[in-house]
Amino acid sequence: MSQMRPCSVAKRLIGRPQEALLCAKAKRQQQMFSVAKAKRQLQSAQSERKSTTRFGDEPL
Repeated sequence: MSQMRPCSVAKRLIGRPQEALLCAKAKRQQQMFSVAKAKRQLQSAQSERKSTTRFGDEPL
């Protein structure tokens, strides 16, 4: 038996606008968290690339 996520069943929320609002807020919050995590990973990878000294890049 599969486990149902609370935000996956919109039909149940039609008569309950407060719950629908909370569900929408939770979805948006999860999206923002995912975007922020991806940005951190990208910045980390870029700063790691910049800090890595490559052969021939060393000052004389």
